[in-house]
Amino acid sequence: MLRYTAHMRDREAGFTLLELMVTVAVIAILAAIALPTYSGQTRKAKAMAEVQPMFSDLQVRFEQYLQEQGVYPATIGEDKLYPSGAPSTTPLPLVSPTTPLPADWQALKVRFSGPDQVRCGYTWVTGPANDGGNIGSIAKASPPLGFGFTVPGTLWYYVLAKCDMDGDSSTFSWYFSSSVDPTIQKINEGS
Repeated sequence: MLRYTAHMRDREAGFTLLELMVTVAVIAILAAIALPTYSGQTRKAKAMAEVQPMFSDLQVRFEQYLQEQGVYPATIGEDKLYPSGAPSTTPLPLVSPTTPLPADWQALKVRFSGPDQVRCGYTWVTGPANDGGNIGSIAKASPPLGFGFTVPGTLWYYVLAKCDMDGDSSTFSWYFSSSVDPTIQKINEGS
């Protein structure tokens, strides 16, 4: 009996090759599931780390401009993003803001703070009270992509960011905030 027990202990002392292969396969499957989720969350965090301070700065600058001038600055429009190499014109994932800033940005005294390179292009649209969202002949009552916005009974603005967080120019992330609701709304966050 002693011999049988010693033989059993030797056999239970390690893993078989099959057990090791199954363990490695399970770990590989878990990694394949977890890595895309992790990278998606990382892209979302990077986007918010860039967009949130920029939107906050723009909102402060808009209110300062309103106090000084009595109106919000003129619309630059959804088709004119800054920096100019932002996702609307090139699929580059990183774009350096140019110095000096365009005149419409200088009028707001906006400064890019943070990273030297950005992944988003920014713009804004403004309007007078109760205008039905019409700016000249361009209707802007509804921001792009269905972001919720109703023209208020006061002067208004909204800011928009278009980002290429994954470097794939087929899908963009969109971020939106307004004078009506400063909460940042998101579409395709992290894309």
